Amino acid sequence: MSSKLVKKLLQQTAVPLTSTDYESESQNKSRKRKIKLSSQTSTDDVKILKEEILQDHIQSILRLDNLVQRNSSATAQKSFNRHSSNLKQQQKKKQSLKRNSGGVSNSRSSSSSFAQKPQEKTFDKVKDKRRKEEGYYEDLARALKKAKKGKKKQRSV
Repeated sequence: MSSKLVKKLLQQTAVPLTSTDYESESQNKSRKRKIKLSSQTSTDDVKILKEEILQDHIQSILRLDNLVQRNSSATAQKSFNRHSSNLKQQQKKKQSLKRNSGGVSNSRSSSSSFAQKPQEKTFDKVKDKRRKEEGYYEDLARALKKAKKGKKKQRSV
């Protein structure tokens, strides 16, 4: 941890600084010299540190996976497998679309390949308006039926 980070941490925790302030100022000059020398070794350290972090992450994922398999029910396991397979299929479709799309060109072969693709549905304002109106009228019909039933019950009492 660098001295600046230590100072910030101590200031945040409201602990008074000790005599390390004076020592850190004198060490800053020597550190500048060391930084030039240690910059070559720091890249190796960073690579090792990243590998360790990656290995720790992989181990934690494996532990979590083992715990889930041991402690989950069969239905939960089936559901998880189903969702994961769906996600894999979606990712495959996206990757294949990226691979197959190539580039946009104006050649005869590209236009024929677009013609062979199935037509995709687009948003239609008229259909959406109709769908919303149908939903409104269905809700209105339900409300009227409930009101009618309520009146019948009040009359019979």
